[in-house]
Formats: sequence, C-alpha cells, structure tokens
Amino acid sequence: MSRQLDICNAITKTLQETFKEAPGVRVVAEDSCDPSAEVQKALGKLGVLVLVAASGHRRKPGTGASSAGDLSIELSVFENPKLNRRPGKSGPTVTSVAEAAKDALHWREVDGRRIVYVEMQRTDADDGDYRMSVSFVAPLSLDPAHAVSWGIGDATILGEVTRKKVARAGVNVYEPGRDGDVRHVGTRDRHWTIDLTCTVTTQSEDDLPELGGTFTFGGRTYRVDAAELDADAEDTATVHLAGRTVKTS
Repeated sequence: MSRQLDICNAITKTLQETFKEAPGVRVVAEDSCDPSAEVQKALGKLGVLVLVAASGHRRKPGTGASSAGDLSIELSVFENPKLNRRPGKSGPTVTSVAEAAKDALHWREVDGRRIVYVEMQRTDADDGDYRMSVSFVAPLSLDPAHAVSWGIGDATILGEVTRKKVARAGVNVYEPGRDGDVRHVGTRDRHWTIDLTCTVTTQSEDDLPELGGTFTFGGRTYRVDAAELDADAEDTATVHLAGRTVKTS
C-alpha cells in the first residue's frame, strides 16, 4: 500500500465527518475517482466538491539513507457560484468550505501524523468555476533503522539526526622499555563515543532519556552521558545526546 494514499484516505474520512451536516459538500480522495468527471459533475449542480490529493514529497536533509521527510497534501475545492448562490439560498461556498477544512485539519493527528496548514489561494477558472487550493504538509515517519531512538514500546521516541560526531575511545597503556623509551603494551576500556544533534516532535523535557539510560543509533546502543532539549513553537525540538558504548558482559 502507498503511505501517501493511506494518509489521503484518512484525511478524506476526517473531512467527511467534518462536513456530514453540511448540505451539498462532497469530499473525495483523488486516487479513488476520475477527478475530471467529479469536477464536471460538481460544477453542474448545487454544492461544493473537495478533492484530497498528495501533491509531492520532500526528503529532509540529515536523514542519511532514510527517505523520511514532509508529504505535501493539497485540497482542491470547487464551486459553481452561478448555481450555488441563487437568490434566497444560503449554504457552503468555496471559501467557507476551504476555511472549515483548514480549521479541521491544522495541527491534528491523522493516521499517526500531525497535519500542518501552509496556505490557501484562489485558482478560479472562470465565473462559473470557482476554486480554492488549500495546502498542508505531513511529516512521514522516520525509518527506525536510520534514526536515533530511546524508550520502550509505545513510549519510544524517534529523532531525526542532523549532526553526529563518533569517535573511538579507550586508555592506552605504556611501559618503559630497557632502552628508556616507552612501549605500548595494550589498550583498556575500548569503546565508542558519540555526540548527536537530532530533531524530535516533542517539547517535553520528560521525554529526554535519563542519565545512565540508553539510546540506539546506527545499530549500537550507547549509555547516556548528556541529554539536552531546546524547543521551538512548531511542536518540534532539538535534542543533544552524548554517550558511550559499554560492554554488557
């Protein structure tokens, strides 16, 4: 199944519920119909048509081999005002439906993803074909194989890594030789250290891993030596994690 189609279908169901009491408003997923036929049908009668479509995907930088990023969603709203706005008739219009759809979807969790409103603009074809385009973005989930993660089960947090610094570490042991120079006799406590900056969809400091806890990245598990969070206004936060590998046996 297509993840883009899945989220379009979920948005369609959400809007159908939103407009179930609004006479003449029809909401259809573009992939489930003949769009041209639906538009011509809508423009030939009373009411407003909303087509829901995925309009693109942009990969976010810093995600490595993952293709995670933002999915663009577009609502195309159609109305024939010559038929739909007869004297004495009061009902949904292209503008009122577009605004109601924006209010219903913005900042809402749909199919496990937060929908964020971007913009709306008129794209009228002629005086018998009024149109409004309403744009949203929805972040597609990160592939856990290419993300930093901590927590257990439903409480697992995934972060999109934007910067990393990885180093080999340990303690070299030297002994003086008979010639007066030192010689290397071994290395103790071999391990990896890591310093990560990542973005997460949370603003709660309670979601930071505990010092001494663990996080996983690139197939290795690290013991947490530092964890900091810097939140912004868009429900995302920058998290800094530092840690080291520790032998389990």
